[in-house]
Amino acid sequence: MVIEWTPSLSVGVAEIDAQHQELFRRAERLIVALRAGDRSEVQPLLEFLADYVVEHFEAEEREMRAVGFPEYAAHKAAHDAFRRDFEDLAGEVQRSGASPLAALTLHNWISDWLRRHIAGVDQELGRYLLARG
Repeated sequence: MVIEWTPSLSVGVAEIDAQHQELFRRAERLIVALRAGDRSEVQPLLEFLADYVVEHFEAEEREMRAVGFPEYAAHKAAHDAFRRDFEDLAGEVQRSGASPLAALTLHNWISDWLRRHIAGVDQELGRYLLARG
């Protein structure tokens, strides 16, 4: 199964949707590289995703603070949990190497998390931002 952004995951805010699409593209590239055992591609993708997630989450969190989003604390806590879990999984991939098992584990976790998070709290944030103009 491919990790792919679909229009049903749109939050209605162009910048956030573009960032989500990039997260999906890079996550899919990482899974493909893991399945192929391509270590030269895995490490740069892990590093990119770790950095990009921080940038994306910080951008969302700035927006939430700027508009007084009432669910800020819970949303930020979800971001913090993702960062910790991603660091743990990335560390495991680095220790055990690129493999089909690592690909499956990371694929299941990241695709589930992104879909649940975006379809839930991110779309709620999008509705809030759009209502504020």
